[in-house]
Amino acid sequence: MIARFLLTALIFLSLPSFGQTQDRYYPVAVWPFMYENFTEARIFVGENNKVVRAKSNIHLRKTTLWFISGKDGKTKLEAQPGTINKVIFSNGDTYYNVENKMCKVVREDTVNGKVMRLYNCSYIDMDDFNKKYQMTHMGTVESSVLGAGFSDFTASVANNNALTREDMEPLQLKHTFYILKDGETFEARESEILSHLDGKEERKTYRGFTRSAEILYGSEKSMLNVYKTFFLKE
Repeated sequence: MIARFLLTALIFLSLPSFGQTQDRYYPVAVWPFMYENFTEARIFVGENNKVVRAKSNIHLRKTTLWFISGKDGKTKLEAQPGTINKVIFSNGDTYYNVENKMCKVVREDTVNGKVMRLYNCSYIDMDDFNKKYQMTHMGTVESSVLGAGFSDFTASVANNNALTREDMEPLQLKHTFYILKDGETFEARESEILSHLDGKEERKTYRGFTRSAEILYGSEKSMLNVYKTFFLKE
């Protein structure tokens, strides 16, 4: 009986802990970042793609890169939009500067010797944000989302009560997608996609495809489906 209990306990302990903080992470107003922690990244800067290493994160209000600077290892700074070409995080996630927004590479391919990519630019749904926070904690929370005066996972709100990130509702995100083809980057919306297809018949096929496949232009799954079906052609 004891042996069976010990075996059961060992099996239980070996299972992944689905209640860990990482599994429950989601952006909230006091921490409007893509990742729960600032992590090591290679940052490619300027015309010569000079590589700088720093703990970094992606701010979801302005889709910009933030990094930790200073000897204390705590000072968080926002990179000037447009100065960062590319960021590669230690987990392999890669972001490129697309129209002064840091956008994640969903997929990268080489077609006929040319690089093609699908990018996902994620940002806060401000309508959702306003509904959730403007009546109760707008002063402090808005400044946090806009990139000023935040602290890790906590904030002092107008009534001086401590508000932790676990007390706050998740921020809903919106997504805009871009495609890199033949050296040109364009937004993956219907009019732009149609203008980058070859010939009347292919455009007709695309219109039929979007109806039958129920394509949603804010969905990564849908845009990946479009990218693979109409742009990955040898």
